[in-house]
Amino acid sequence: MGSTAIIITVAYSVVVVLGAILAWGLYRSTIRRRAVDTHQLAERERNWLIAVIVSVVSLLFATIFLTPYGDSANGKPDQVVEVIWQQFAWKITPSTVVAGKKVRFDVNSIDVNHGFGVYTSGLKYLFQVQAVPNQPTSVYHTFKTPGIYRVLCLEFCGKNHHLMEAQFEVTAAAGSAK
Repeated sequence: MGSTAIIITVAYSVVVVLGAILAWGLYRSTIRRRAVDTHQLAERERNWLIAVIVSVVSLLFATIFLTPYGDSANGKPDQVVEVIWQQFAWKITPSTVVAGKKVRFDVNSIDVNHGFGVYTSGLKYLFQVQAVPNQPTSVYHTFKTPGIYRVLCLEFCGKNHHLMEAQFEVTAAAGSAK
């Protein structure tokens, strides 16, 4: 697991533990038998709402800057790959790109929603983008390592969804060692 995934996992784990503590506190406060002070309940409710909003916004800002999207989206791509999806086949043109050069994947579907998920040959997840019918979507990525990369559909698209696999090759730049 990469450092970004570890940070996000820890942040969400802390939120879950704090949520469990808060839930336990709520449970304990509701089992006590006493007269109900509606003004005090309204004040507590407002404070809980503020605490939840602050927690969610803090978690958002703690993790949003760690997402990989947009890291290489600035400027013009060196290579453009057109990806057309349909149940249950792909067309990836060209099927070879060069390592170290920015690639723009233009992804489109001609039938239903699909999820364009790119993995290394060892099935390490790199990135994904949704393919919506007749709504071209672009995603940028710079591959550092030559090799065969796998593409899996990440959106259930029908009975043969599990067959929606493809691959493309990333080659070493001319004059560089593999």
